[in-house]
Formats: sequence, structure tokens, C-alpha cells
Amino acid sequence: MRVSDRDGTLRLSLIVLLAGLLIATATPAAARPEEPGRIDTGTYTSGVLTYTYETFVPDDLPADPALVVMIHGCKTTAEQQRRANLLDPIARRGGFVVLYVDGSPFHLLQQRCWSGLLTPALEGRTSGDAAAIAAMTRLAIERYHVDADRVYALGMSSGAYETTLLGAYFPDLFAAIGVHSGAAFDHGALGCVGPYLQTISTEQLAAQALSAEGRYRRVMPVIGFHGDADLAVPYECGRQVIEQWRQTDNLVPAPDAAPYEIPPQPTSITDGVADVPEGHPYTVESWHQAESSCPALQLWTIHEMAHYWSGGSTDPDAAEFTDARGPSASLAAWNFFSHIRRTDAGFRCD
Repeated sequence: MRVSDRDGTLRLSLIVLLAGLLIATATPAAARPEEPGRIDTGTYTSGVLTYTYETFVPDDLPADPALVVMIHGCKTTAEQQRRANLLDPIARRGGFVVLYVDGSPFHLLQQRCWSGLLTPALEGRTSGDAAAIAAMTRLAIERYHVDADRVYALGMSSGAYETTLLGAYFPDLFAAIGVHSGAAFDHGALGCVGPYLQTISTEQLAAQALSAEGRYRRVMPVIGFHGDADLAVPYECGRQVIEQWRQTDNLVPAPDAAPYEIPPQPTSITDGVADVPEGHPYTVESWHQAESSCPALQLWTIHEMAHYWSGGSTDPDAAEFTDARGPSASLAAWNFFSHIRRTDAGFRCD
């Protein structure tokens, strides 16, 4: 696909805008003493691009562990994201592997943003960052003998935009996805950076996601997180993530005419306040299929929070890019993922 001069200029302008708007996430760290485990590093080459990655592997890793793939936001690295979101200690306790994927030297030209934000139309099952992340995921599955039905993707900011693409292009790889401060499938920077502009309907996005799933289409469980004071990625885009996936999931043919349609209204709503000093209030909305004890969709709205990772590190080096007054998105995401096992038609609630 050829990119016009106008599109190239627009992309450069968006990069400059995103450099000021989108979140980074903080400074280097090795596995700390309270997080027994090791950090493995590696590279993956796709065409002319060489990506890097880090993997946190707990010391007491069970046989056939789960895998969470963490995808950072703009202006940050895999190591910095690992330091900020405090997923490693949860992985140690839960006995799962965390793969922190990173970009290539090319990504420095776009402020380390993933291309799912800037040029989602160029992403696909065999192209772009999405294909590279899927390949790195498969390497981790093989290396750590991961249970292939318990692989999950979790993204922040531009990484969240990328994660929605992964959910649609690779439903045969990822059992569920988590979208923190991102947007619906293929709804890139135009419309979901800065002021909210509905450049395309949710119904169209839902149909496009189903088409992207192709012969691998299945019900994709999704958990979303968004601050309702986010000025970088509008809160409306976070809500649209859930509605797009609800519609997409409901377009998947039901096996044996099973009644599993996800209703338009949440089946449960819970309000709380983060259990930390000056904690943010939050609302959790869940959507269940009939006769399922696990939610198929869940949205965490963190009230009064801007474009930050909810919860996370209070370390001065990392706290600039997290809001520790919010509930732990890392823990909430794992609690959601840990009950979900991928099946050909959707998921099984363990």
C-alpha cells in the first residue's frame, strides 16, 4: 500500500503531537530481590526491522504456565514499562511469564509509538508491528513451554491501540486482551487522540474486526481501563473499545445455537475507591454471557484520572508516568485473564 505525501505529512504531524500527549513509563530496573526471577532478553528480526524484548520468568515456574504479553506506550521502552506497572511481582505470585515487547530502531523516529496508533491500516496478520509481536509471542510460548490456550495481551496507550489489532488478527493466539487508555480496533490517532471525533461508526469497526479475525473468529474477552479525565486519548474511545468488541463478539456464529449473546447493558456494576492514600474512585462494569460466571467484557473507569497507568510504581523514577492513586490495573487484568482459557468458539471460564 503506497502512502501519499499528504498521508506522510499527516503522520509526521501526528508524531509531533503524540510526543507531547501520550504517556511514557519510567526508568530501568532489574528484577528486584522481592521479585525472585530472571530477566531474559532477545531480538526478533522482521524484514529490515529488528525488535527487542525482555521476559520476566519467575523462579518457581509451574509446568505449562500462562503468558502475558505487555505492550508499552509511546516514548518508553519495555524495561521502563516493566518498572512502572509492577506486573512482575504478580507474575511471581501467579506463576506466569511476562513478555515485554519493544520496538526497533525505526520506532525511535515515531517516538517509540507502535504503528497500530499511527498507521493501523498497514498492520495485519503478516505485516507490521502486530505480526512481529505475534512472532515474539510464539517464541516465548515455545521457549517457556507455555499453555497455548492461556496467552494474553495487555497494552498501554499506543500499545493499547496495537493490542486491539492483535485481538482481531490473532484470535487463535491470544485468549483475551487488555486495553488501557486505548481505542477500538482500527480506530487510530485520527479521532482518538486529543478531541474525540467519531470518524467511523462503532458498527463499521465491529464488522472490520470480525473480518480481520477471518476463519479464526471466536468470542474475544476484553478488559478495558480508562481515566475519565484523560485528555490525550478521550474517555469515549475507551468506552468504544468495549462496545466494538461486544458487537464483534455477537457477530461470531454460535456453536450448536448456544445462547451466548452479550447484552448491550452491563450485567453488573460495582463502585469502589482505590485502597491507597487519596485513592481514586472507580466504577467496574461487567458484561456476561448467559450462564457464564466469568465476564466476557469488563470496563474499569477510574474517576479523576488522566492519561496514566492506573496503580503501579510509587518509585520517583516511575511515578511520573503512573497514577498510584488508582486501582492496580496489572492486578485487575491478571484477575480477569486468569479465569479465561481459549477455545475454538470463544473461551472457557476456569
